[in-house]
Amino acid sequence: MLQVVYLIRRAVPLALTPEDDPAREELKILQGKKEEIDVLANKQVRRILYSGLCLALLQVGLFFRLTFWEFSWDVMEPIAFFGTTGSIVIGYAYFLITARDPTYQDLMKRLFLSRQRKLFKKLNFDVERYKELQLKLKSPPDATASIKKRAGMELELDDAIHKQ
Repeated sequence: MLQVVYLIRRAVPLALTPEDDPAREELKILQGKKEEIDVLANKQVRRILYSGLCLALLQVGLFFRLTFWEFSWDVMEPIAFFGTTGSIVIGYAYFLITARDPTYQDLMKRLFLSRQRKLFKKLNFDVERYKELQLKLKSPPDATASIKKRAGMELELDDAIHKQ
């Protein structure tokens, strides 16, 4: 009997659900919380990526300084070669460990999902309840739309739930 009621509720379009349904309000609250978490996770990822940029610029500046003031190109050529090769080895190790292309977009997505999961846990965000309410109210999963616009990432809610 309960299964029949559940199936009928799922078949009723969102427009026909009552406006004062407490589940709608709960979903709005959870969507707002998730939006805040997404914004915070995106800020943390940006901070990490800009730190990586600063480290890369520092390496280039150090190599430049050592090449033209301290040593000659003959001394710095092998150092620059092994520094560059080290970056390639790190990219290949990333590929072996994650079985994903070592692209900046993939790295950004993985960092975002990692930060998002940590914030979900830290702020006690109930992802399962959020997903359940979306299914119950047949709400489109457009909660990722703002992060898609902001960071250009295609994310699914299931990505945040399951570790990769």
